[in-house]
Amino acid sequence: MKIITGIAEMKEFSHNLKKAEKKISFVPTMGKLHGGHVKLIESAKRYGETVVSIFVNPLQFGHGEDFDKYPRDIENDEKILSDLSVPVLFYPESDIVKNTGTFIVNPEYSKKLEGLFRPSHFQGVLTIVMKLFCIVEPDFAFFGLKDYQQFALIKKMAEDFFLNVKIIPVETVREESGIAMSSRNTYLDGSGKDAASAFYKILSHTAYLFKKGEKSAERLTGFAIKELIKNGFKVDYVEITDYALNKKYSDAEKGDILLAAIRYKGVRLIDNIFLS
Repeated sequence: MKIITGIAEMKEFSHNLKKAEKKISFVPTMGKLHGGHVKLIESAKRYGETVVSIFVNPLQFGHGEDFDKYPRDIENDEKILSDLSVPVLFYPESDIVKNTGTFIVNPEYSKKLEGLFRPSHFQGVLTIVMKLFCIVEPDFAFFGLKDYQQFALIKKMAEDFFLNVKIIPVETVREESGIAMSSRNTYLDGSGKDAASAFYKILSHTAYLFKKGEKSAERLTGFAIKELIKNGFKVDYVEITDYALNKKYSDAEKGDILLAAIRYKGVRLIDNIFLS
C-alpha cells in the first residue's frame, strides 16, 4: 500500500490514474477504522481504484468538543487497509487546513438537527470534503448513512458546485447489540455499550409502530423521546423528516427518516432509521 502525505503528490497520483483512464473511488475518514469503514471500502473497490484518506479534521470540532481525545490508531488503521488491499492511503499533513480563510456553508441544511447542537460542525465538514475532492479528484465518493445529514449535505454540495463526483450512500453497519458502529463507541465500556443498545431498539420499535399504522409524526417522536428518557438517555433531538431533511409536522410517510441524537454517560450518539 502506498502512503501519500503531500498534497502535490496526491494530485499527481490521481492525475496519472486519470491519464490511464482509471476511475477513482474515494473514502474519506478520520481513522480509528471499524466495520463501518470496511463496508465503505469494500463498496468503493467495486467502482474503481480506491483511495482512503485519514485526517482528524479540526475544522469540524466546536469549542469544548473532543478533538484532542478523538480516538486515533494509525498503525492499526494501516494494517486494516493493507489487509483490504487498498492501494493508496492519503494521510495529509495539517497544511491541508492551515490558514483556511474560505469555508463552504449550507445555511438551510446546516441549521437543522445536528447543526442546532454543533453550529460550526457542517461548515467544517463541507470545507474539508471540498478540499479533499479538489486534491483527490474522485469519480465516486462513499459516505455512511449513519450520518444521514452529513451525506445529504455533501450530496447537495456536489450538485450545487457541479462536481464531477457521484456521492454514493452505504448502509449503516451495526454491532451485535444493534448499536451503530462509530469510532466514538470506544468511549463506552462493555456495560455502557449494552445500555446504549437500547437506543436503536427504541428507534426500531418506533418504526414498527409506524408500520402497524401510527402515522402521526408527533406521536411517534413523542413515544421515542419518552422511551429514551426512561432508559437513562439525555435526548438532544428526535425528528421525522423527508429525504431532504424537511421536518414532518403532521403525518409521516413511507421513505421518511427517523433521526435522533442522545447522550449517555457523556458520550454523544446519533442514529436513524428509514420508515417503511
